[in-house]
Amino acid sequence: MCGPTVYDHSHMGHAKCYVIFDVLRRIMTDYFGYNVRLCMNITDIDDKIIIRAKERNIEFTKISRDMENEFFKDCEALNIRLPTVVTRVSEYVPDIVAFIQ
Repeated sequence: MCGPTVYDHSHMGHAKCYVIFDVLRRIMTDYFGYNVRLCMNITDIDDKIIIRAKERNIEFTKISRDMENEFFKDCEALNIRLPTVVTRVSEYVPDIVAFIQ
């Protein structure tokens, strides 16, 4: 599933999306008995993050990690089951460049 672009705090739009996916996941696992492996991709590098980092005079990775941690705390507060696997765009930059080429 698509995760957030982590440049700022979560908002109600995030909550709605992830609550809906959590309900669907719970129906699939708890009611139908499927083994669901949920992979969420976090966009931890993009223009918004870089701009925000420059405004605050800090590394973009600090904003990304801090906001990602806040996002997952928000999910836990909403009783949303966390993903089985988390991937980040920054981990796949060479693959993305190769794909574009």
